[in-house]
Amino acid sequence: MRKVDSFVLTVKYENDYIKLARDLTGPFLLDIDKVRAIFKWITNNISYDFRFFNSGKDIQQPECSDKYDCAGITRAWENDYLKKILKSRKAVCDGYARLFQKLCELNHVQTEIIPGYARTKPYQIGNKITANHAWNAVFIDTAWFFLDATWAAGYCVENDDGKLIKFVKEYEDYYWINVFQRISRNHYPKNGYWGDQYRLSQEDFFNQPHYYSAEVLSNISNEQPVTGMLTVKKDDTLHFSFEYQKDIRYIQVNSNNFRNPSLWTTIAVSKRKTKLVRDTWAEKKQVYVQFKRIGNHYSFDYVVKDNSLYYVDLLFDYKKALRYKIILRK
Repeated sequence: MRKVDSFVLTVKYENDYIKLARDLTGPFLLDIDKVRAIFKWITNNISYDFRFFNSGKDIQQPECSDKYDCAGITRAWENDYLKKILKSRKAVCDGYARLFQKLCELNHVQTEIIPGYARTKPYQIGNKITANHAWNAVFIDTAWFFLDATWAAGYCVENDDGKLIKFVKEYEDYYWINVFQRISRNHYPKNGYWGDQYRLSQEDFFNQPHYYSAEVLSNISNEQPVTGMLTVKKDDTLHFSFEYQKDIRYIQVNSNNFRNPSLWTTIAVSKRKTKLVRDTWAEKKQVYVQFKRIGNHYSFDYVVKDNSLYYVDLLFDYKKALRYKIILRK
């Protein structure tokens, strides 16, 4: 893929997306390389339009009925829509997905846009949300794979009110070419077709644990419990286990009742400058989990000590990794 990624950096958009589709894939024979070139060009060149998202507006598609040339009207609208995206270099998820689909179609690669649900917050465990995202499925060789150019392109920063204040371009490879079982940890199709095919119900999707980062998603597998909704009572023991591809030195558990203090604190170095420094007091206050490790397999137990517990966060080397919601029965 390095050869494809390097080549993509040389390709410029010259006000013609049909030419762009040809220029991106010209050197490559394999569909996987063509798809990679398209995906990487989009994630390199298109930024998330957080201002449009903050406006609360929807993408206005044309309305037409059977008595009009609806297909022609829609094609003309999409043509203008994609040109505006390529000119402004900005899009929301619908634009990312449509641009990816169009460039693939122009290269005779079968692809679909998947509207659906994307979970981004820990409090969403067990709660149904409205459809809020769009990504793609692409057919390569003999199988369907799933990818999300929007999330691969970077991430948005929120203020305390949840409003997006900037987009940070930072490529994330986890959202390139995934099997359904991996993408469905935080993506689920609105129409249910793909979920039915892979035997994951919408309810099971909403009940999954929350994964805090793509780093965790990339490295973790065979998690137990598989559900993020844990029904327990006081003095029960929760058994956690998983495989992880990177070494973990420390595992911790935070909850609504106990939180390990942050290891870093901000100090002033001048009137206008601050810096982060290691907090020696916080180091002494850390509480660690005793875990077993065999190869890449980790396991540990956690005892429910009170009746007011409603979530637990697992931390790997001081970083939040997974959240589980706790339902206490008397």
